[in-house]
Amino acid sequence: MTKKLGQDFAELKMAARQIPEVADYLNSFSVTIGNLVFARRMQLGMSQKELSDRAKTTQATISRVEAGHDGVKSGTLNDIFKELGLSDINPVYSEDAATMEYAKK
Repeated sequence: MTKKLGQDFAELKMAARQIPEVADYLNSFSVTIGNLVFARRMQLGMSQKELSDRAKTTQATISRVEAGHDGVKSGTLNDIFKELGLSDINPVYSEDAATMEYAKK
């Protein structure tokens, strides 16, 4: 049986998500923000260096944000979001999802 390119990685990600601690990390706020910043930067065809110059921060800070590290100042995140055109995000709240999650606890 021939595997498609990336299939092993996709299988690894699915297996990793079965580990509660890994799932908690991957679903954390900082990782979600990092994924959002990375995806939007890629969509705009922008390098980390370009974004860091525009947001008046360092390339290392952009890397830390995209890697899901905690401890990035909210002002820095605001500047990054502004440069990516993400400052007008409106979160969607699902009553059913919140109720179901609360019921599990």
